[in-house]
Amino acid sequence: MKQLLAILALTVAAAAWTLAADEVELTGKLGCGHCTYKITKGCATAFKTADGKIYVITNPADAIKQAQFDGGTVKVTGTVTEKDDLLTVQASKQVLTK
Repeated sequence: MKQLLAILALTVAAAAWTLAADEVELTGKLGCGHCTYKITKGCATAFKTADGKIYVITNPADAIKQAQFDGGTVKVTGTVTEKDDLLTVQASKQVLTK
């Protein structure tokens, strides 16, 4: 039983480490995914990085949502996924930089 618990604890720790390792830090110009970047069917908080990639923030903070209309710049740390040619980022940290 103790061995089973030890294996389970190691598995959980490894999974948590893997999740943290998948996070990336991105910086870009905020805009609306629909109105500014024309990549979503409805309004969504998005940003465009220097390399031209556009990401939609799945959980934008209120300050970030507001800044998208002011053309601010954001630094986002989080996990990126891609589905149907749409890049999304689940942000663990999001900061306005300008």
